[in-house]
Amino acid sequence: MRILILVDEVWNDYVFGNGVLTNWFTGFNAEYATVYLSPGLPNNKICNRYFQVTDKDMFISLVGKRAGRITNNDSSCSEMVAQHQGIYHYLKKISIIIHTPMMMLRDAIWCMGRYNEEALKSFIDDFKPDIVFSPRKVSPKFLRLEKIIYRLCGKPIVPFTGDNEIGYDCFSLSPFFWIRRYFITKMFEKNVAIYSHYFAHSKRQTLLYSQKYKLSTSVLFKCSSYISNHNKSSIDMPIKVVYAGRLYCNRWKTLAAIGKAIKKINQEGEKIRLYIYTMDKLTKKQRKVLSEENSVYVKGGVTPDQLVKIYNHADIALHVESFDRVNMLATKYSFSTKIIDLLSSGCAVMAICWEKQTGYEYLSEQDAGICIPSYDRIEPKLRELLANPQIILEYTQKAMDCAKKNHSRKAVHKQLSEIFKNIINNY
Repeated sequence: MRILILVDEVWNDYVFGNGVLTNWFTGFNAEYATVYLSPGLPNNKICNRYFQVTDKDMFISLVGKRAGRITNNDSSCSEMVAQHQGIYHYLKKISIIIHTPMMMLRDAIWCMGRYNEEALKSFIDDFKPDIVFSPRKVSPKFLRLEKIIYRLCGKPIVPFTGDNEIGYDCFSLSPFFWIRRYFITKMFEKNVAIYSHYFAHSKRQTLLYSQKYKLSTSVLFKCSSYISNHNKSSIDMPIKVVYAGRLYCNRWKTLAAIGKAIKKINQEGEKIRLYIYTMDKLTKKQRKVLSEENSVYVKGGVTPDQLVKIYNHADIALHVESFDRVNMLATKYSFSTKIIDLLSSGCAVMAICWEKQTGYEYLSEQDAGICIPSYDRIEPKLRELLANPQIILEYTQKAMDCAKKNHSRKAVHKQLSEIFKNIINNY
């Protein structure tokens, strides 16, 4: 089986450790080629054929040379080379300040720019794909790319999303946001005809797409890369709670609420500690609430291997999301790939987020996590766990059972293989 993969970011395991592409396709019986739309050099052990297009290429193509070139997998590339630089870095920085207008400008460049279709077709013809896999969040540049790829190779396209990407069930006060959302939704609806199947993290999203767009859909999760063999037989005091990840989308506010509850509980003696491992630089406001005074210990970023050891000495692994309306709606279909790592960590998983958030729904459905749907329930639940630590041990086992049953590499590969082969054979 030959799979042509379309991605936005460069497939580089040095920069994006434990990425989903490497997770899905390690040991999967297939050949791969990749078209990607960002700067940097790829670095992984799975794919060796690449076609690259960048923002700069597409901007130049408006008046000059057409965009796109063949590039190579570079196992020697440094972190500095691999990470985003130049115009891409500049655009990302500016877009933080004026996000939607900047994205609309970028959309216009990608929609009006000229691909080097001759080179792209040569790349595709040389590879001879059987199927096209497109894991992405919908954007005008990607929707256009999918149409071009379909026209050049005529092979079935199977997208994957983990985001609330189309429609109007979201919140923003910006008219630019709604204008862009309208055009993305309309472009997506025109692309539906070229999709042979649609993967998503959310069961509700797959149901929506199958009913509204008559698409064949299914839920696809990340593989569990390991299952902890660190068996806990007791819970020592203080209870160690660990959060590893970004603080954006106001996740830090949820962590601050946990810290506030812990501070109150610890007035009776230190019983719980929260450890945060993040590469994010804290603001003055964040440092104030995420402080050791509140039994919150903020550490730097760590590697996946280091995190395994940290979880071995922890009791509870956290999944959190924001409770503000904008982020609740933006992340409702998002299933953090870290949840699979948490299930495998050898800790009990605790989810603190909106009860309609996909990760929360999944952990609740599977009874694989301790689920808390609001700030005011954090302190009572922590007190319950202190009164009966056996609950933590029970959910540690439930989490690992869920990881083994639903997220083994064998199970995910079987799902991908059956769906891809069925599409190829019936196309």
